[in-house]
Amino acid sequence: MTQPPVIAGKSMEGCVMLALSTFRRSERAIDVAIEKAREIKKLLVVYVADSNLARYMVDADQRLFGELRESVEANVLEKHEKEGWEHVEEIAERAEREGIEVKTHVQVGQFAIICLEAVKARKPSLVVTTRSQRPAWVKRFFGAPVDELIKGASCPVTVV
Repeated sequence: MTQPPVIAGKSMEGCVMLALSTFRRSERAIDVAIEKAREIKKLLVVYVADSNLARYMVDADQRLFGELRESVEANVLEKHEKEGWEHVEEIAERAEREGIEVKTHVQVGQFAIICLEAVKARKPSLVVTTRSQRPAWVKRFFGAPVDELIKGASCPVTVV
């Protein structure tokens, strides 16, 4: 189910890249990406099953230790990766009905890192994403992965 970390394969240079994750799901972002991809006829959908999800859930219960904790984290991430594939497949089917070539990538990890790898490997002309709904203090203290993507991308990033 998991693709390799390096996003390889047929060139999608100049495509529109839609960047989603466990915490970043937006019908409006999907609409915008497909609208932009209609002109180019190429869409790359990258979905990150955010590794922080398991940490948030498991860290909430300090009674979990060792192998049990790792097992719970792995199960949570596996479930969200599977849900990510289902979501990406729905988006791909929708875009393909409109005559858009679609490539998909789902991976467990950190949003900004995986998206920047995809930008480097696939060279999109535009990235469309959305922000997660987190308290302002969390963003100030830990930073915002979308801001990292904006800073590091070699193309414009539209945040819906």
